[in-house]
Amino acid sequence: MNIIYNKKDMIAALATPYGKSAVAIIRISGDGCIKLLERFLSKPLKIGQLRYNTFKNGEFTEHLMAAAFKSPNSYTGEDTVELYPHGNMTVCDCIIKTLYENGVRQAERGEFTERAFGNGKLDLMQCEALADIIDAQTTEQLIYGNKRFDGGFKSLSAVEQLLKRALSSVEAVLHYSDEMEDNEVDKAVIGDVYGSIDRAIGTLEGEVGGFAGGKIINDGFKVALIGSPNVGKSTLLNALTDSDRAIVTDIAGTTRDTLDGEYVFNGRKFVITDTAGLNEDAQDKVEKIGITRALAAAEQADAVIIVTDCDTKIKAEQFKRCFTVKNKCDGVSDVGTDYNSATDGNGMLQISAKTGKNITAVKQKLYDMCPKDFGAICNHRQYDCVLRCLDSLKAAKTELNKAEGLEIIAALLYEAYSAITELHGEQADESVITAVFERFCVGK
Repeated sequence: MNIIYNKKDMIAALATPYGKSAVAIIRISGDGCIKLLERFLSKPLKIGQLRYNTFKNGEFTEHLMAAAFKSPNSYTGEDTVELYPHGNMTVCDCIIKTLYENGVRQAERGEFTERAFGNGKLDLMQCEALADIIDAQTTEQLIYGNKRFDGGFKSLSAVEQLLKRALSSVEAVLHYSDEMEDNEVDKAVIGDVYGSIDRAIGTLEGEVGGFAGGKIINDGFKVALIGSPNVGKSTLLNALTDSDRAIVTDIAGTTRDTLDGEYVFNGRKFVITDTAGLNEDAQDKVEKIGITRALAAAEQADAVIIVTDCDTKIKAEQFKRCFTVKNKCDGVSDVGTDYNSATDGNGMLQISAKTGKNITAVKQKLYDMCPKDFGAICNHRQYDCVLRCLDSLKAAKTELNKAEGLEIIAALLYEAYSAITELHGEQADESVITAVFERFCVGK
């Protein structure tokens, strides 16, 4: 948050979008909020029950529904009240103004969820999953976000337990080694610690391998359209996104910069980037900059489509994960999703971006190129924590093989344990936590 505030004070905010609607929600949280609201309501609040009530402040009256939740059995873990007035912003503004005049302050972005985190109702990974659920554009994103929020991925919790066990064994040896025989020390280290580290490394390597898949579910599968000038890249962008996103003319070099468009296919989000034509004879300064940006877009993309309307001079080997489409094949038959049937003897998928023929085949091919594996981590914060944990464990395993002393191993195990608990927010930096909650709207 950008301001310093008392975590126990009362906060309030509109939890629904600002504008006319049938019903709005006003959320209030903090010690004393139930008692305060009852000063303005015609009936006492019933804990855990949604009941008809009337809000009065001496100037106006609003008939509404109201519910109260007693700490710790609420979303924030604090006393909480939710009001459900008519979705008239004059009404809502009057209610909120009354609250602000009586000891309540406006909530900051994500502050209700931050309080839930601070009160142990949610961990940081759940908070990130919740933000992804709110931002979801596809069913796949919703399912993935809810699975993470509900703890559907058990692997990271299993790693945390393995590290606790390994640390306990090492610390026991360090504290009581004088009372243990050499064979007992060997058994404790080799039989328990080594096995725990090995299993944790295997699990974390699986999470690293699934990171790209999880990130793509949330961010979309990024595709760059690459080709010579005037081969129909912009027309293909428009056809894939079913829009007029890109300007299309018969003048070569119309596109000078990158341009993004999106679509959803089989529940998966795709982000398509149109780029400037790769003109080997380019002399214009702006055109050269466009070409540089086109190549950068291809480098950053998850896949590249090389677009041509004849035998292409662009070498596919210079791009990772790519295929070629031969555009302007207006007489070609549409094959639906069976892109193999539309592929010519040169391995080019024949399409007509202008008429829309075999555009579905292109979408299916891109979908089949998407990673199929994904796990619990899907953003760079989480990925960094897992990598640091993995690096420390690999170093600890190396030290175990050397058998030169447990003090170094204990320090490395503690580093690994700190990294894995940081995932859940236990030791996360304040700036990192702030960044997570700034993704939310004011009323969440």
